[in-house]
Amino acid sequence: MDILRSRSNLLATTVLSIGLLASAPAFAQATPTPQAGQAEDDQSGIADIVVTARKSSENLQSVPVSVTALNAEALESKQVFEVTDLARTAPSLTISTGGTGPASIVYLAIRGQAQNSPNSLSDSSVGIYVDGVYVARPMVGNLGFLDAASAEVLRGPQGTLFGRNTTGGALNLTSNQPKNILEGSLKVGAGNYDQRMVEGILNVPLGEELAVRFAGRYSEHSGYFRNPIAGYPQGSVNGEYVARATLKWEPAALPIKLTITGEYVDYKDNGNATAVAAINPAVLTQASNGAYINSEFASFVTAAQLPAFTAANSKWTDTFSAPRTGDPLIDQLHNTNRVKSTAATFEWDLGGANLKSITAYRTSFTEDSLDLQGVPSTAVAGSPPIAFAQGCLANVPSLVAACTGAFTANYALVIPAAFGPYVPGLVDARSAFVSTYNQEQFSQELQLSGKSGNLDWQTGVYYFVETGDEQSRSWVFGGLARARTLSDFKSSSFGAFAQLNYHLTDAIRITGGLRYTWDKRSIDRHSTNDWSLPDNLEKCTVGANTGLTAAAAPCTAANSASFKYPAWTFGIDYRVNDQLFLYAKTSGASMSGGFNSRTVPAPFTQQFQPETVRDIEVGLKGDFLDRRLRTNLSVFTSWQGNVQRIVNALVGTSLTQFVTNAGKVRASGGEIEVTAIPWTGMELTGSAAYLDAKYVAGSRFENQGTAAAPILVDRSGEPVTQAPKWTLNFGATQKVPTSFGEMSFHIDYAYTTEKAMDSFTTKSIAQGGTQANIDAVAIANRASIIKGYGLLNGRITFNLENPKIELAIWGRNLANKAWFTNVFNNYTGLGATVQFQGAPRTFGATLGYKF
Repeated sequence: MDILRSRSNLLATTVLSIGLLASAPAFAQATPTPQAGQAEDDQSGIADIVVTARKSSENLQSVPVSVTALNAEALESKQVFEVTDLARTAPSLTISTGGTGPASIVYLAIRGQAQNSPNSLSDSSVGIYVDGVYVARPMVGNLGFLDAASAEVLRGPQGTLFGRNTTGGALNLTSNQPKNILEGSLKVGAGNYDQRMVEGILNVPLGEELAVRFAGRYSEHSGYFRNPIAGYPQGSVNGEYVARATLKWEPAALPIKLTITGEYVDYKDNGNATAVAAINPAVLTQASNGAYINSEFASFVTAAQLPAFTAANSKWTDTFSAPRTGDPLIDQLHNTNRVKSTAATFEWDLGGANLKSITAYRTSFTEDSLDLQGVPSTAVAGSPPIAFAQGCLANVPSLVAACTGAFTANYALVIPAAFGPYVPGLVDARSAFVSTYNQEQFSQELQLSGKSGNLDWQTGVYYFVETGDEQSRSWVFGGLARARTLSDFKSSSFGAFAQLNYHLTDAIRITGGLRYTWDKRSIDRHSTNDWSLPDNLEKCTVGANTGLTAAAAPCTAANSASFKYPAWTFGIDYRVNDQLFLYAKTSGASMSGGFNSRTVPAPFTQQFQPETVRDIEVGLKGDFLDRRLRTNLSVFTSWQGNVQRIVNALVGTSLTQFVTNAGKVRASGGEIEVTAIPWTGMELTGSAAYLDAKYVAGSRFENQGTAAAPILVDRSGEPVTQAPKWTLNFGATQKVPTSFGEMSFHIDYAYTTEKAMDSFTTKSIAQGGTQANIDAVAIANRASIIKGYGLLNGRITFNLENPKIELAIWGRNLANKAWFTNVFNNYTGLGATVQFQGAPRTFGATLGYKF
């Protein structure tokens, strides 16, 4: 079977590569005449791109903002099927997914500004907007692109027009709207790993003023990652259903337009695969664990682990996750995601002004389980067995005498110490969890815009509220700890904004904008000590009733906080001539503060403060060589304060993840995007970004002692997470007219240098630290770096003009490059650092029909 798969992989790669390379001579020779109805300069010049980066339609080359814009054709040719794929298309954008969150989560970073916690009360530094609606939870941020019209990546703070939580930038996604013509399409696809897909679109006019558009897709594929322990491959999609219906009413007698959209998403898979990067022999003591270390991380294999590692001879796509807790929701690794959304957009031309209202309601349910160590067994068998110790901790009456004899009368304290993470003694020390998240949100935005002489203006108000709950059940060290964290939350936000563009001359324009936001966040925690007990016997671990059972007193710990902050922008731009546009601007924005739903050890706090950002950016946009060369450049510097970062920790035997404020960061860099048409039918695209992001020296001290005896450790020398030095991408598309229609050959390559996903500085020997712990932290830090990688993709299409049929042969990660999307680092706690594999080589074909 492996041989057959290898041959099919090689065949697909060869076909695509030969097709793309063999077409090169035809590129230089192809000089077709313009088709009927098509202007000559459409064949020879780069087309204008209209964007809504400033919530109004503008030419990309006249917008004083760093924007990457992709239309529907570019999204399809570059195989941008979901939000994570955008990372291959834009400079300074990195996107991670999976990790300890579900497959639907996205960890967005632009210019080194990132917030990576899946907490329901913390936000992303890059906002996601779909048809003008803010998607609040990164937990469901990896949206699939169905019937997409465009995608815009806005870089730099966007707080004035887009609001809070856009300190790094924003993703502005739009879908195709109903038209007054009957049209539609049907597409089916198949590929390796048993991939199957069907997608349909139908647009129906219901008279001259009313139209409706339907779009739907179903897809599935088998697992990418062999798991000999579980007995089935992981990384499968067991079913993804996406459906959307949009109704547009635009009466001829009234200057109004009403658009109503409803969408439904249902996604299931069999869990995130884990690649073990390093195993701490002081915690997980079996030398045989070397067999489970991923082949890409040989440098972290110890001498004792090496024989097992060598004998295993595993591939980078192998995984060994297989929790055995007795709870099927944990043991059956999975991701589940369901989303329902409704939105109504009302537009009214008032003559001297335009009014726009966007009303939206959205609900989501997400559930995921994960093996946190990625190994099937993790410690030397010991005595007494773990089941006996668990019975003692559960206070089973028949075991009291035996427990006292084995551990003394203080066995409730002795057992956690004896079976702690640094003392081998567990028969099975596997650690895993399951989390569920429920969220619903409502938003209402009113925008009023217009023009008066040399002044363009827009103003508006925004209201947002969300409620929900999240729960995690963890299984730590074979069940020694079985904590439940449960929280209810509510967030509300109100903002008012105004932005003015004043034309000093026909060529010079100044821009000023201000927004003020008021936030309120509330949380009520109900965490307990052991989810395996009957509900009325679980003991509260938070609030005033800590230690009491649910039967004795309610478990509640309520907190609330309010935050308020401005966002602003000021800039000037200069249209030098038809070819050259210059701009300079400065902006400020904030990412909302919030609460942690999980346990937070001292001296950290449950509440964290808003992160603030201000920046300066200078840019150039130019169309040269008779519009055959487009070059957009920008350089920037940003200052971040109260930076929000996540911490993964094991406190005793309690597993936790929380957000904390972590000093100041200064980030500087530059970006370039180039589009060229060297000859008829050929389009070359490319971008590059350099980023230098560092903590400000002395801005990040952490107390690793106690309040009474503080030990201050300077952590400002650590790398800024999710901030690679370089991001690069290149693409080439050649269109060749034929007697039956057109052929198109596309290839693209994207490269990202290494990036740290987690880092820590522990106290020195002079401060009471140990060399063993310092060495362990150093290994954990190195194992938490995602190595640089490049992905090669290609697509060949055959388009028939009549009937309109398209056959596409495609491939992704054609070189089958090993790459990883995220990291969970608990090397000094649970004993392992794991990374999460990206997809291997995939290939297939689609057949589409349009009418």
